[in-house]
Amino acid sequence: MNAVAEPELAAPVNALLARVAAHAAVMPQATAVVCGNDAFSYADLAGTASGLMRAFDSLGMCAGEIVAFSAERSAENIALMLAALAYGCAYLPLEQRLDEARIATMIHDAQPRLVVTDPAMRACLASIGAAVENVERRGKGQGLVLKPNGPIAYVLFTSGSTGSPKGVAMSTAGVAGLISWHQRHPRLGRSARTLQFAPLGFDVSFQEIFSTLATAGTLVLASDEQRRDPWELLALLRREHVERIFLPYVALQSLAGAVAADPDLLPKTLTDVVTAGEQLRITPAIRALFAMLPDCVLHNHYGPTETHVVTSHELSGNSAAWPELPPIGRTLPHVVAAIDALDSTGGEGELLLGGSCLAAGYVGGMDANAQRFVTQGGRRWYRTGDLVRGNVFGELTYLGRVDTQIKVAGHRIDPAEIEAVLGRHARVVQAAVVAHGVGAEARLVAHVVPSTGDGGTGALEVSLRQHCVRSLPSYLVPQHFVLHVRLPTTDSGKVDRLGLLRNPVAGTGDWDEHGSVAANVARLWQRLLADGNLAPTDNLFDRGATSLVVVQALTELRSHGLLMSVGQIYEHPTVARQSELLEGATGTKRTSRQPPRSPVASQAEVFERFAPARASS
Repeated sequence: MNAVAEPELAAPVNALLARVAAHAAVMPQATAVVCGNDAFSYADLAGTASGLMRAFDSLGMCAGEIVAFSAERSAENIALMLAALAYGCAYLPLEQRLDEARIATMIHDAQPRLVVTDPAMRACLASIGAAVENVERRGKGQGLVLKPNGPIAYVLFTSGSTGSPKGVAMSTAGVAGLISWHQRHPRLGRSARTLQFAPLGFDVSFQEIFSTLATAGTLVLASDEQRRDPWELLALLRREHVERIFLPYVALQSLAGAVAADPDLLPKTLTDVVTAGEQLRITPAIRALFAMLPDCVLHNHYGPTETHVVTSHELSGNSAAWPELPPIGRTLPHVVAAIDALDSTGGEGELLLGGSCLAAGYVGGMDANAQRFVTQGGRRWYRTGDLVRGNVFGELTYLGRVDTQIKVAGHRIDPAEIEAVLGRHARVVQAAVVAHGVGAEARLVAHVVPSTGDGGTGALEVSLRQHCVRSLPSYLVPQHFVLHVRLPTTDSGKVDRLGLLRNPVAGTGDWDEHGSVAANVARLWQRLLADGNLAPTDNLFDRGATSLVVVQALTELRSHGLLMSVGQIYEHPTVARQSELLEGATGTKRTSRQPPRSPVASQAEVFERFAPARASS
């Protein structure tokens, strides 16, 4: 095992939060957050955070305790995250659409002292046995007063190798190192209008939010509709003069594809694009996008949830000369890396990470901590499970996964978690989940042995999908379900996952320029969903459609002069209804140049009640 670099010590989190407080004092009316038609100044942000800290005082909270909240994207929630960190606490985002069992697991493992609730979340907490105690909302404070640093900044839940979600407790030292590096970066340290795209339960959201606030920038919050529709998102980038965006590779590819189809959509103010979460591939559309933005730099970041961002590689200049698979780059100053070599050459192996970037560990998961966080050579390391190759210049190239974890649409996924959920379905005897395809084309496929041995796909497939939707985040829900009498096995008796990967998911024909709209729309969806049995009245989302597939469908429809919006797909999720729309009046269509509907920010009052949560054991 050969260490690549020694880390440096980063400034504490309080030094970074002090900059936000200073911005509020020196330029109070400067815009900190834009959400739809509303703007939130630095004074608003600091004042709201200060008022929340007074509420924490009234509850007798202590440094190191956890504040959970509903994970909607809003200026108020950003103020809550700021307040938690300034108070020395950590935050835990909760998605309300998840079923009670998963939320109960998160509450049980993380043991939050406080949950910022709305009525729906209060009802869920009551049903899982968590005590709810209402506290009146406090008024805004006058300034942000920082308390001593707490040990952790946030808890985010990710897929676990044991079949259960794991809560990663990220150290304040780790995120301080990342934001300190941002501040010193010659480009990313500049004040910029920055898109806030990532869900708050995804670690990139911390990077987006706090790197922007620490450098006196402005956060532009994207609505859910804008996040899933590249044309709506491009309109937002142009309208708000966004200069910096953080996007997973799949979203970047969708954005580049939309611009390639209509160059007038180009957001000319972009100067920096940061991508992470999945191996970056430089496609023709991405090359074309950056050729139209010659001064814009593409930053390729890498880092698991247990460390946040640890490496960076920049691509600039002539995009035609960029490698198709760029390296993940060199380690950041607060990171130490080593390669646990697979052979005597030492050039390739599993990436180990150390230094101040490391999470404190997993909440409520001693076994997982022992497996993934290890001590070797007197240093604590995180075993990433990622294969890398290093060179003499200290650059790392990502080669794939060591274990069975896979990546789909930018999310790290452990099949065991999905298989565990499927195993709880009344009709499932055995299940194995694999990813067919690679990169942006990867799709989760669940191979299932039902209790009856029934080979049909109708009602059972819908039931399995609904069962997964109730228990899993959307990115963990399989897009296809294949039923088997028995799963293939290896000589040792284990499930033959390579054999399952060879099990084809059938596709259908290409676009027929002389065919009817209805026939072509049917062929398009059958091909995208790899489902030759798709009926005109089947709900596409019950058959495996995802936001990425929707964008692929809209892009192809537009290439043939048939114009719809993402919202129309969700409102009319069948081939029959979409065909009627496309064959109907021109009012049901919109061109790519038509301005999108202006989103009206519906900022729910989530701060009216504070509920200390005591999880049931």
